[in-house]
Amino acid sequence: MTTMILSPRNEMRNVKNARIELQEALALHTKMGDPRKLAATLQNARFLNSVPLDPVSSNKVKAAERQAASDSAVINGVKTVADSKNFGTLRLLRDLTFQLCQINELELKADEVYETLVLRMSRTLASVDAYSKLKRIIRASNLSLIRDDVVSKFTGTVEVWESEGFLHANVSTPCTFGLVRNAELKPGKVDINQHGLLVNQRKSHQIDAW
Repeated sequence: MTTMILSPRNEMRNVKNARIELQEALALHTKMGDPRKLAATLQNARFLNSVPLDPVSSNKVKAAERQAASDSAVINGVKTVADSKNFGTLRLLRDLTFQLCQINELELKADEVYETLVLRMSRTLASVDAYSKLKRIIRASNLSLIRDDVVSKFTGTVEVWESEGFLHANVSTPCTFGLVRNAELKPGKVDINQHGLLVNQRKSHQIDAW
């Protein structure tokens, strides 16, 4: 068996080539009006399986808490109950971060850890951050990416643990996106704002996203 190890430079080149191939395929399937092949092309783009997000810059904790409280989640294998004070996401997350910091004598403030996790769990913030990354990748001359802030059928997950004096966390937040043909965008009637949302939609000109 032969194992091939790619250098960072070769890996970056491969990803760049994969992006170009993806964009060409998206343009072709959009021109042919074939949303099924377009969806299959996106699913087969392996480099989209992991798109790292930048650290959360927002400090709107209260808004993120309201959203997290209204959703169920799986935290360290335990499923929370939406809109529950005793079995909800916020209660479990606050108790867990306090216990991990206290038991392991970490030089961290449990409240700050809790707030960081709540912000990263926010569907709205995750959607905005992911959109800024994905719109540069999933694009073509005749196609645009949009955000769809409907509640996803998937449940967010959080894993928090201590290892060798450090606190680690994996946060998975479901976000929904759609694709629209640029030919359907009409200035003043329907357009995409800087946050990736369709705006100015009129009843006489509705767009169905792919």
